[in-house]
Amino acid sequence: MASLVYHEKTTNVRPIPLLAESNRRWPILDTARGVAIIAMILFHFTWDLGFFGIVDYDISFTPEGRLLAHLIAGSFLFIVGMSLALAARNGLPFKPYLKRLRYVAGAAILVSLGTFFLMPEDWIFFGVLHCIALSSLLALPFLAAPLLLTAAIAALSIAAPLFIYAPIFDQPWMFWLGLNHILPRTNDYVPLFPWFGVVLAGLVVVRLIDTRAEWAAWFQRARPNAFFRYLARLGRFSLAIYLIHQPILMGVLWSILSLTGPLHLFAPSDGGFAKSCTASCVAAGNKNDKCVTSCSCVGAEISSKMPPVTTLAEADLNRRIDEAILMCRSKGAL
Repeated sequence: MASLVYHEKTTNVRPIPLLAESNRRWPILDTARGVAIIAMILFHFTWDLGFFGIVDYDISFTPEGRLLAHLIAGSFLFIVGMSLALAARNGLPFKPYLKRLRYVAGAAILVSLGTFFLMPEDWIFFGVLHCIALSSLLALPFLAAPLLLTAAIAALSIAAPLFIYAPIFDQPWMFWLGLNHILPRTNDYVPLFPWFGVVLAGLVVVRLIDTRAEWAAWFQRARPNAFFRYLARLGRFSLAIYLIHQPILMGVLWSILSLTGPLHLFAPSDGGFAKSCTASCVAAGNKNDKCVTSCSCVGAEISSKMPPVTTLAEADLNRRIDEAILMCRSKGAL
């Protein structure tokens, strides 16, 4: 997850009361972005552990995990809106803005291409970077729009998926809007709605703060302590960290497993497989009862054969899972 840092120092800009050139950056905002980066890395690490079969339960498929993922993504998008509003205080510096927009859009394309070739069944077609890039463009008119109108559009954007639906939105080419009822299969899904509303909400907050001189002065003067200054440094490199952290994490885990062999620390017979399978099935939009039945059958079929799954290599385990799925399908359990 990443965010644009729009609030760059510029020259030849007329200062506004209270704040001079440095009014384009709030140190506390960089710290908040750094905290979000740490949370993102930890969350993705738990996903990687589940992906490699090292743990028996993937947090990203639980209701709590999905809530955590939304909070982390939402924090980045909220900060994008705040940063954009800060950048536009004395007039948006379009050269730095376009430069960073190119970086984010280019990184989004890179992520899509990379995942398409590496994980074609779960490739990222509209993730957080895509949403940041598009929202950064769509938010420009709201930098000068009436504050009440901007707040209303933010609220409507957040609520749109709850009230707007038509069968056409369930077509794959419309998934980027977020108005679909069918959940797409992808490793990062941050559609325009409701998340554009979160970007606008961040923009509204900064504009509200600027209506009170004492509030604006406090945020400008607030300085994090030594520990949080390190987090602030991370926050200034959020895009680069977003791009490299997963390859590093997965590369380290793959290197360890290449030396130790597969570490499947779950046994289908004790419910670990069924629990993880059910969570993934429900997260994909299927009914809970159907998921429980299907995953229980597959888990039982896997554990009914020898040798135990903990002794199988990755390819052998996948083959056994495929065989179990075919067996359960013949029984009508799938």
